[in-house]
Amino acid sequence: MLASLRIQNLALVEDLSIDLRSGFTVLTGETGAGKSLLVDALSLLVGARGDGDLVRQGTGRALVEAVAEGNFEAWQAFLGERGLPEEQPVVLRREVAANGRSRAWLNGGACSLADLREAGRIWMRLTSQHDHQSLMAEERHLGLLDEVLGIRVDLQAQAGEVREAQARLSARKRSESQRGERLAWLEEQIGDLEKLAPRPGEWGQLRSEREPLRHAVQLEASFRESAEELDQAGRHVESGHRALARTAQILPEAQAEVDRLRSVMLELEDLLALAQDQTIRWSREGVDRIEALEARLAQFEKLARRHRCEPDELAGRLAELKQEQDDLQAGSTSLKDLEAALARACEAYRAAAEALHQRRAAQVPGLEKEVHKRLKHLGMAGARLQVRLTLAEDPASPVTQAGRPVRVSAQGCSALAIWIEPNVGEGFRPLAKIASGGELSRLMLALQGAGMALGGDGGEPLVLVLDEVDAGIGGETAIAVGAAVGELGRRHQVLAVTHLAQVAARADHHGLLRKEVQDGRTRSGLAWLAGAERVRELARLLSGHPDRPEALAHARSLLGA
Repeated sequence: MLASLRIQNLALVEDLSIDLRSGFTVLTGETGAGKSLLVDALSLLVGARGDGDLVRQGTGRALVEAVAEGNFEAWQAFLGERGLPEEQPVVLRREVAANGRSRAWLNGGACSLADLREAGRIWMRLTSQHDHQSLMAEERHLGLLDEVLGIRVDLQAQAGEVREAQARLSARKRSESQRGERLAWLEEQIGDLEKLAPRPGEWGQLRSEREPLRHAVQLEASFRESAEELDQAGRHVESGHRALARTAQILPEAQAEVDRLRSVMLELEDLLALAQDQTIRWSREGVDRIEALEARLAQFEKLARRHRCEPDELAGRLAELKQEQDDLQAGSTSLKDLEAALARACEAYRAAAEALHQRRAAQVPGLEKEVHKRLKHLGMAGARLQVRLTLAEDPASPVTQAGRPVRVSAQGCSALAIWIEPNVGEGFRPLAKIASGGELSRLMLALQGAGMALGGDGGEPLVLVLDEVDAGIGGETAIAVGAAVGELGRRHQVLAVTHLAQVAARADHHGLLRKEVQDGRTRSGLAWLAGAERVRELARLLSGHPDRPEALAHARSLLGA
């Protein structure tokens, strides 16, 4: 879950810290109060594009920081693969400069936006009018289906064995002239990479180390000055101690002050030793270290361009090239043996992928039926959904299923597309082409709720961010949407931005965003509502007049329901 969120200098938000709880949290407020900015802030933490226009006027950068808890095993594996600190809870940080440049960190370690996007799959799903992450992108429908049904997918090992066996066979089949030319090229490339000797995660560590080294001269000077001042202070304190000790020989009750001053002397000596050690350290790690570090980073970038990969992928690239070199040099391995190894790997993958495909196919009819039932309550009574599960074909694949070459992937050989008929008789078409923003939000609610109803909630709880889920609805449909979101809140942590009292009344926690002018600048702030304050806000959402008796009575009835 999302434990806390801090936003600085993001448009109207100057400095806002929010502690969040589990369940369903709703955010309301007047138009322009900054509700969408919270969604923008969370979008930045899952790798959305940063825009300098988001930075508050008169400041140099915007900052978003969050603390995510739970799902430790997935986080540990993710962070370990990238050489990032494996700490819990996980601290995500994103900075966007006024010039549009962006930086990101996970647990204090520098990371790429691609890392943030990948990490987002562990902890958050964002569904908004402008960013329907899973439903708008057909290539993500399969992952969404598995998530909704609680199907855990991991064919990485089997898929990797197929690719490795296929690569070995392909390398062995090269002609002798090609083989000799390739070996010469491999020797040169491996030699350059071995000179660099990249370690997994080293690129990010070097970039993190570079920042304090840029200030080595200032650090050395500051610690040196501190040591000199502490040395002088120590001498004065020592003189005072001797004088006070003479006093204690005459006046015994002064011994307590003598002992206290002795403690001060010892503390000053420790601080002096620390300052002297730091002076020596930064003197040694000054210009020479920063130059060596910059040179190594430059070499990383040069080889990454040559191999057309990211700098942090060079260690893996070296291992791949060495493996290919070993395969080409292993002339004793016969083609027949390599072909047999590939056949075994293909069969192992095919069996696992077919079992996974059949498991998905068995649950699709029940999911469609449950989704249709929920859509009726969400104001889409005439809509019908089709989950079209097929085999993903790949002509270059060595694996065949039902006589067709199928994709080799950690997700298996399934392909999935979600089609919709919004109204009876209009015919089915791809979801992303015809569904409106409000319909997509309600479809996501129906899918998530259907998955929970079918028992597909065995996975880790997520943070579900719903922006304007109530677009274009009202009356009984709004009540049904509120109930659906409340149901999700029993399993996941749900954050929703809404303009409808019927939705807001179902929340466990209610936050109100206000904007106010202070010192000639507009600022957004958040207040948590309860009791009479919450009733007045619901009355405002209902009628625009928070003090009308009939609106207040209606608000109380919604809360009571």
